[in-house]
Amino acid sequence: MKVIYGIVIALAAPLLFAQQSENIPDFNGVWLGGARGAPQGGMGAQGAMGAQGGMAAPGGARGRPRPTASAQSAMEAYDLLVDDPAYVCSPASISRAWRNPTPTEIEQHEERVILRHEYMDVERTIYVDGRDHPADANPNVVGNSIGWYEGPTLVIDTIGFAPSVISVVSGLPQTETLHAVERLTLSDDGQTFSHDLMYEDPATLTVPWVTTGRVYERRPDMTLLPWDCVLEDAGYEIN
Repeated sequence: MKVIYGIVIALAAPLLFAQQSENIPDFNGVWLGGARGAPQGGMGAQGAMGAQGGMAAPGGARGRPRPTASAQSAMEAYDLLVDDPAYVCSPASISRAWRNPTPTEIEQHEERVILRHEYMDVERTIYVDGRDHPADANPNVVGNSIGWYEGPTLVIDTIGFAPSVISVVSGLPQTETLHAVERLTLSDDGQTFSHDLMYEDPATLTVPWVTTGRVYERRPDMTLLPWDCVLEDAGYEIN
């Protein structure tokens, strides 16, 4: 059974958006982060970026999050061997979907960008037609996203998260008030892009948490494989 999170368009997908403007970077294709040749199919800045993708006032935490007291208590109670969302076939967060050493496919259209992560068969739709976040969107683990282009960068602004765990190692909680901004910046030769991510949430973070610089390489030799997570394989017994 394939589990997909995100906003799924029911209509048939149109032809890929023709990259006719020099202002629209071409992210179409399959990408892999980290070391070349990572396995497929395994279980397994100066301040913070503002809501419109620019660098905001200094004070964001880079590298390690700075949790609130309530978040720290939740982290101390978290047991990776028991509480990992993968045990219920959940991708946990957008961080985990990106950081898992499996490919990601990007498909650009005129009004939307579709991100498909091999991990947990995650599919995200980012609307780039100028709309605002919907007021009545159903919360989900990877949120609800809008985006826009800034030169070689695709900016993704996401809210509408369901409760989960942002960092499955530390147990940093994900709440409904989380806001995330991602910046995918294409290299001059179009063969790599860097992924920067900012989280802000007054319920769990004393300052925004910023991670920067992870590089993804274009991999035309790779295709996404079905993850097809089922609870039995994830470690849960079905009664």
